Amino acid sequence: MIVGVVCKPELKNLNKIHKLITEYFKDKNCKIIYDKNFKIKKNKFTSQINLIKSSNIVLAFGGDGTLLHIAKDAAKFQKPVIGFNVGNLGFLTEAPLSKFKTVMNKYFKDDLRSDKRNLLVANLESKEKKVKNKSFLNDLVINKGALSKIIDLNVFVDGKPVSQIRADGLILSTPTGSTAYSLSAGGPIVVPSLPLMIITPICPHTLSNRPLVISEKCEVSISVNSDNHVFASFDGANNEKLNGKTTISVKKSSLTLNLLRMKNTEYFSVLKDKLMWSNLYEHK
Repeated sequence: MIVGVVCKPELKNLNKIHKLITEYFKDKNCKIIYDKNFKIKKNKFTSQINLIKSSNIVLAFGGDGTLLHIAKDAAKFQKPVIGFNVGNLGFLTEAPLSKFKTVMNKYFKDDLRSDKRNLLVANLESKEKKVKNKSFLNDLVINKGALSKIIDLNVFVDGKPVSQIRADGLILSTPTGSTAYSLSAGGPIVVPSLPLMIITPICPHTLSNRPLVISEKCEVSISVNSDNHVFASFDGANNEKLNGKTTISVKKSSLTLNLLRMKNTEYFSVLKDKLMWSNLYEHK
């Protein structure tokens, strides 16, 4: 069995994590491979895509950003992922580092459950170029960079015009991404298992432009009349500069990320914990 280990860049407690992994797997018939961010001198490193292709399971140490970074490749090669949170806020990661042994023991006893998350895929078309297959797990964000100019966008659903939006930008989010940037922009929190997409304007010039929830079976097209200061980003990275008139078409991807979780991990408990909601069932 091959275990792939990835971590976020510049992670401070790598030696502690390395010791934990080494001690846990010393009596197991497993080969451990590390990505290039795991900068321990004795380790041999491999590229992210080779690590994921070669591994039977991927362990990710960091925050949600670390999981988002590997989501497309893990989904493409159908490799299960367990996330361990060593960041500040984690909706995708399963457990803190202190629960590493507990979670891994459950894994080897085949006592974890599968939490499947659908990805979306976007195509960018302009006179200059066409970029295909930009898959994302959280969100597509169209924004204006550091400048204060308003962006003009036309939104179509299944080819039918829905809205003309003048705003600082637009977020097209999966249910998984509903607790990310979309939430900060006023979008709804959505249970990840629901088959839908969320369209959230960022600071719209017209107050009647509100978040819109549609079926994931729809195809969304966004026409952007842009200058040289508008960008599209996918899961907070992979920025594409939009030059001139650009059309971005988004639909459900064939890719699904398989996150492994403890059977007692409940979505609403995670929400309550991460968003610091009060416990309605707490009695004095």
